[in-house]
Amino acid sequence: MQTKNILILSATMQKGGAERVISLLLKELDMNQNINVHFIMLEDGIEYDIPSKIKPIVFSTIPKSGIKKLIELPFIAWRLKRYIGNNHIETVISFLYRPNYINILCTLLGSKHKSIINIRSTTSRYKKEGLLGKVNLFLVKSLFNKADMIISNSKGVDEDLKSLMSITTDTKVIHNPVDVEYINSKKNILEDNAVDFLYNKKYIISVGRLIPLKRNGDLIDAFYKLQKKDDSLELIFLGDGSLKSTLVAHCKKLEINDKVHFLGNVSNPFYYLDKSDLFVMNSEIEGFPNVLVEAMAVGLPVVSSDCKNGPREILVDEKYGLLYPVGDTKVLIEKMKIYLYGNIDKKEIKTKNLTRIQDFNIDKSMAQYKKALDIEE
Repeated sequence: MQTKNILILSATMQKGGAERVISLLLKELDMNQNINVHFIMLEDGIEYDIPSKIKPIVFSTIPKSGIKKLIELPFIAWRLKRYIGNNHIETVISFLYRPNYINILCTLLGSKHKSIINIRSTTSRYKKEGLLGKVNLFLVKSLFNKADMIISNSKGVDEDLKSLMSITTDTKVIHNPVDVEYINSKKNILEDNAVDFLYNKKYIISVGRLIPLKRNGDLIDAFYKLQKKDDSLELIFLGDGSLKSTLVAHCKKLEINDKVHFLGNVSNPFYYLDKSDLFVMNSEIEGFPNVLVEAMAVGLPVVSSDCKNGPREILVDEKYGLLYPVGDTKVLIEKMKIYLYGNIDKKEIKTKNLTRIQDFNIDKSMAQYKKALDIEE
């Protein structure tokens, strides 16, 4: 069988859902002796494991502004085209918008490779993002139909794109995979400087960036009201972001800073998830929230905002968890009370969760990617 040359193009490999999928895909492709895997990052930064045999190529180590990133697109595309030609690349699979633009621009510059692009969040969000948003929408509408295939990580993301433009190219939905075996191997490994989980406390946990779109303040406000009547409650935030100092100050103002723990980015979030009692996600918008599925994988009850997109699709309406309208803290409190104080069977919830996440099995997801890449099993 002839060896196939495949290139994976990413913006970076820092913490994120797309980057996690890339790390899994690199491992999967690395095990196939009939594939030469090439990996290019637009910027430096690796926070996920990648196979030792795969040596990433980094196009730039200098941080750039959003405008500059867009201006240099054709120059990077030309550089990538040369690499593709010199290394006889047959397929380029890219993740996130800027790498996707570059992937397609290469074909317009004359590269003959098969271009597969991945979108991981709702494209319509660019309508609210000023000039940069308008430029991105223009690029999406001008370029995406020139790709050979568009892969979305949820039905909602796929439908959102199709609501913005008429899609004439091939499209597929491949959900983000959850590696249950890996999660189970990590959840009992004690984290350095971990919170002391006390038997007489109930722990609510949130995982993700501390940025406006994640609406972390909604959870703090809900927690503030709940803890007034229940001194056993504690709140944990895993993740960092631009709003951290604001959120910390808000907790101090409410005089709950001794009950709210901002732990930043941790190497093993599964340890904290496994020891907690309830997972809550408050996002204004999502694509396919990995953290929601990972919380389910450790058996946690989950409450999520009914945001666009992902949570309702993952939870099958409210069959596998509870939903509340984005920003409605009153309903959020009521939904949290159901899991904190209601007559629920936690073993049944865990069993149902583990059944549901089989739909996002890593083997199933990787098989779908290999099919998209025309790789024989």
